[in-house]
Amino acid sequence: MCRVTGQQMRRLRRPPLILVTNDDGIDSPGLAALRRALHPLGRVVVIAPDRNRTGAARSITMHGPLWLEEVELPDGTLGFATDGTPVDCVRTGVLGFLDRAPDLIVSGINLSGNLGDDITYSGTVAAALEGIMLDIPAIAVSAEGYRDGHDLSAPAAYAASVVGSILDNGFPCRTLLNINVPPLPLEAIGGVRITRLGKRVYGDQVQITHGDGRRHSYVIYGDELGFLPESGTDFEAVTEGFVSVTPIHFDLTAHDALESLQQLELVAPGTTSARRTAGEPRSFGPHPLTPRPLAAVFDLDGTLVDSVELIVESFRYATRNVLGVEFTREQMTANVGKPLREQMQLIDAERADELVRAYREYNHREHDRMLKLYAGAGDLLERLQEHGVKVGLVTSKSRPVTRMAFDVTGIEPLLDAVVCADETVRNKPYPDPILYCLQQLGVTPDRACYVGDSPYDLQAARAAGVKAVGVSWGVFDRASLEAERPDQMVASIGELARVLGV
Repeated sequence: MCRVTGQQMRRLRRPPLILVTNDDGIDSPGLAALRRALHPLGRVVVIAPDRNRTGAARSITMHGPLWLEEVELPDGTLGFATDGTPVDCVRTGVLGFLDRAPDLIVSGINLSGNLGDDITYSGTVAAALEGIMLDIPAIAVSAEGYRDGHDLSAPAAYAASVVGSILDNGFPCRTLLNINVPPLPLEAIGGVRITRLGKRVYGDQVQITHGDGRRHSYVIYGDELGFLPESGTDFEAVTEGFVSVTPIHFDLTAHDALESLQQLELVAPGTTSARRTAGEPRSFGPHPLTPRPLAAVFDLDGTLVDSVELIVESFRYATRNVLGVEFTREQMTANVGKPLREQMQLIDAERADELVRAYREYNHREHDRMLKLYAGAGDLLERLQEHGVKVGLVTSKSRPVTRMAFDVTGIEPLLDAVVCADETVRNKPYPDPILYCLQQLGVTPDRACYVGDSPYDLQAARAAGVKAVGVSWGVFDRASLEAERPDQMVASIGELARVLGV
């Protein structure tokens, strides 16, 4: 199950945040119809291209700034237009423009179908793909056979129905749903079919329209598109008057070729297969821990929750108001991972109590606004539980402050054991809290791992005799973590899931 579930929504006590985008542009009637249909289901925010970007596929803006403008939509509501691509729209919303990561991304309603091989060109589907790449559930909605003035109530109604079902029941991990609705009134549609992608037949040709010797003008045109008449495809469903729902994911691996490739001796130029140790695995990047851990224990700040700026600003407030000193960012984060009082004693032992009070004054006031769960973290914890892996938390926060983080993120039900700084005599980098957590989980250190973002996390893991996994998205840079020689280093939640075998 992915991060959006009915249970989680009720636990968070807030409406789901739905990001709506498209590739037909901000003024598209399909976008307006989709926004209206989804409005009763949550908080809907529209970020869409300022013009038609059909066929943009997964293009992104690599160089130069983009602009974002609040605009009035045709129905009088407000949205945001950008000169970026559909993928840019999703990245803008997820990576920091919105006050929190969306719970769901819905792209559409596209004013033509996106069936079979066509999805590789589609900006509509590309926007949804970017969502699942960022570990956010996503849907692409298209109206096959649309003509000017076509009634969009049917695709809008089906989009709302699917979204409502996802919010109530959950969502397959890293999978988008590609929905295509036939050009029929709602009452004439035969129902929904779960389909696979069909095979498009293209008749494209190049026609030279003008040439002056070295430079040529040409167009690429094609006859009416066709498709292979195969059973169970999206083409078949829509042609027969049914809504097609096709699950799509990012794994483009040709799995049936893996075994045959393993038989090849693929070596670097200038080397021979004999130079590779017999039995050495052919792997690239992070690989699963072996054996797969029976327990995965996590740090909290900088690992599961994004609290970096909250920590920095709390430190800045404390040191500025108590000591009248402006510390650098590096100085403020140098000892993150240790209990707060210990950090303040390292700054000024005599005024540590004052510093702690000032830090907590700012931190508690701004906590709920600034702290958020990393995208995909909740999904990962759920998948670990589904695979029978026990999940623990070891944090340098006190129990009351940890409770505050649980209230914001809703992850407490996904944890089998929690150990806070005030529950062991010694804290990280000592092994005591990790060993205490494993004792509660009933797992021995040799079948467990600890995941954290600080050198103290990795030192504690090594001292406890568990596998140490460093994450590079927290407070400390990758170099400082690699200096501790972790068993694995990961740069994304997706890589972490692969290391943990889920």
